[in-house]
Amino acid sequence: MDGARTRVTLAELLRARTDALADAVLSRVRAQAPGGSEPDGATLRNLRLGARASVEYFIARLAGATTPDPGLFVAHGRAQAAAGRSLSELLAFYRLGGLAMWEGAQTIPQSRQLSPDAIFSLGAEVLSTVDELSVAAVEGFTAQEAESLRLELARRERLASLLLSDRPSVPEQLAAAAAAAGWQLAEKVRVAVAAQPFEPLPGSALAGPARVLAATVDGGRRALVVADDEEAERWLVRAARALQLAGPLAIGPAVAPEAARSSLARAEALLEQAAARRPSGAAAAQADGDGGHGREIELLRCDDHEIDLLLGAAPELAHAIAARRLAPFDTLPASQRARLLETLGGWLAHPARPQAIADELDVHVQTVRYRLRQLRELLGDALDDPEARFELSVAVRVDRLAP
Repeated sequence: MDGARTRVTLAELLRARTDALADAVLSRVRAQAPGGSEPDGATLRNLRLGARASVEYFIARLAGATTPDPGLFVAHGRAQAAAGRSLSELLAFYRLGGLAMWEGAQTIPQSRQLSPDAIFSLGAEVLSTVDELSVAAVEGFTAQEAESLRLELARRERLASLLLSDRPSVPEQLAAAAAAAGWQLAEKVRVAVAAQPFEPLPGSALAGPARVLAATVDGGRRALVVADDEEAERWLVRAARALQLAGPLAIGPAVAPEAARSSLARAEALLEQAAARRPSGAAAAQADGDGGHGREIELLRCDDHEIDLLLGAAPELAHAIAARRLAPFDTLPASQRARLLETLGGWLAHPARPQAIADELDVHVQTVRYRLRQLRELLGDALDDPEARFELSVAVRVDRLAP
């Protein structure tokens, strides 16, 4: 018989043994189940359906007939992904099924009369069937995974949006959104925000650690939300690197979840203060040089800058105090003014301790004493009045915060 006729004859013989071949496929798959576990009833029915469909597809291909729609195998791949099984388990089903079909074909008495070319052709059909069905199943598997990832991202973004919304969310609403997103809602959270606008990168949407929520906020910045614990800062840094965020990362105070917006607002305020102090063009230069996962990320902690944030909340009043108290310095050359204000700050921190001031400023103690005499001439009794000293402390800090 010619090759085509031989293939048709084999297909007819195998078609009569469809049930037996399907059982052989199923038996081999069950025997190779991970851990020797027995599948439940629903899984077993699906496996039986897939085994029979695979055999029918192989027989149709062998006979040169129109093969069945591979949609069933796409659906099988989707179902496996939805059930949480791995891609390797899915591919093993078709690989083991192909082996069982090959062995089953060898049990037909007529197969012993096949020429080497016919045997080779039969093996090629088995491999081609395994390849085609695997491709269809992988298509379904990856499509389901992509949909699951999109759904997970949507749920996480909804939770982040609720946490960072201007409108307060009730605890029950937050708890429900957290449960849907699979995110543990802690008693306290912190919100961090990147200084530079966030630009989406391919594959970065879910690149960050699962413990950190991410959302885009006003100005295109990227905000990160994390449970407040001893690992919070480490997780925020990991997320910033994974998402390739640029510029410094400001970390807000720990607050209750329903007050997360206030943590964000404080972090944004600290970023604004930091940006105002940076030389022109420094932010852009830093953004250009911040690429890469292993880079150091500058952290700005609101907990370390609470007085600065307090002054920033009433900037006009703070600047009025500074202008009034520092007026005696206005006529000085810029370099002398800077030196004396630096010494004044040291004196306010270490009153009547010239050596401590000298150590802090890294100058000789006689230099400090000389500058203190100049300060006494400029400020007079204000250096000894408690209220005036407090206002001078405010003024020096405001001056440091000025761009």
